[in-house]
Amino acid sequence: MRPLRDPELSGHKEKKVLQEELENRSNQVRCAEKKLQHRELESQEQITYIQQEYETKFKGLMPASLRQELEDTISSLKSQVNFLQKRASILQEELMAYQGRR
Repeated sequence: MRPLRDPELSGHKEKKVLQEELENRSNQVRCAEKKLQHRELESQEQITYIQQEYETKFKGLMPASLRQELEDTISSLKSQVNFLQKRASILQEELMAYQGRR
């Protein structure tokens, strides 16, 4: 990362460099948000799939221990989705704060 003040750069060039760095950081934040949204969708799809499998194939046909294991998996996936949603919210707030400082 470049120092904020470089005596070799004119004011215009320094401003341009800072703007490019800001744009790069903003792109990185957007990329991270997209990845997070993708992971959230994957988690939700996993939950839906497990629920459908559970309801259509196994309900009443499996041992209680296996049923409990699947229910625990579903619960774990729900927790992961909640965590990812909170993380996305935090990243969004950080982005808004960062853009507000520009």
